[in-house]
Amino acid sequence: MKTLLLITAVGAIISTIVTTLTAVVFCLAGGANSTPEQIHSLKLWMLGCTLGGALGVGAGIWLLRVGSAGWATGAAILPTMIMGTILLSKLIG
Repeated sequence: MKTLLLITAVGAIISTIVTTLTAVVFCLAGGANSTPEQIHSLKLWMLGCTLGGALGVGAGIWLLRVGSAGWATGAAILPTMIMGTILLSKLIG
């Protein structure tokens, strides 16, 4: 059971890294024909996505080192869930 939690935590960390990179690339692609105000807003979105992803991955790794694989999974996947929710809300609305 402990091995399964460890694999899940590592998968959550990898998922958050990929999601963060994808969100930053989407922001970069969205700024091609933008005004300076929109580019500034996109830079702030990129900063927020990067910091959120880095904090989630860092917390996940730290919690793995401490020995809490279950909490590491939750901490690592939280930024992915937040970014996914933001993406879905922008696509729907």
